[in-house]
Amino acid sequence: MKIRKAERADVPTIAKIHVDAWIETYRGLVPDTYLDRLTYKKREALWTENIQSSNIILAEDEEGTAGFATWHYSSTYGTYDAELSSLYIRQRFQRLGAGKALLSFILHDLQEKGHQKMRVKVLSENPACQFYEAMGGERVEEVTITIDGKRLKETIYLWTLTEESMS
Repeated sequence: MKIRKAERADVPTIAKIHVDAWIETYRGLVPDTYLDRLTYKKREALWTENIQSSNIILAEDEEGTAGFATWHYSSTYGTYDAELSSLYIRQRFQRLGAGKALLSFILHDLQEKGHQKMRVKVLSENPACQFYEAMGGERVEEVTITIDGKRLKETIYLWTLTEESMS
């Protein structure tokens, strides 16, 4: 799996992966009213803006783009100094190493730049929670959010970025 920095030309692919992943993963968890409003065009507008100011990487192989991830060198929550803001993998590429490659790249990047704590928030019923735990994420907190009037739990995972944890 090759990891590379996203470019402006990747925006349509990123938008498609983003929308498809939400619909495939969250149907039945998140209100349909929210999911039915997701469109490629709206997400393309979002990612056109984000590509200029965010760290975005893609995982690719000979079959195409498997997924993408974004992260920030700061966090607006708690004592974390970095945040994984998104990690989405196309369904047909799941469990083939794309997520692991993306998250490993980000963890190493943050550690090399001297960051100490990264967090990610994940819907607690998301099957990806098992992935984050397998990748060394420690459950530290659960918070409640509301999407289209439905209260949902989100789990916060923490990575402590030390030399020992990265080896």
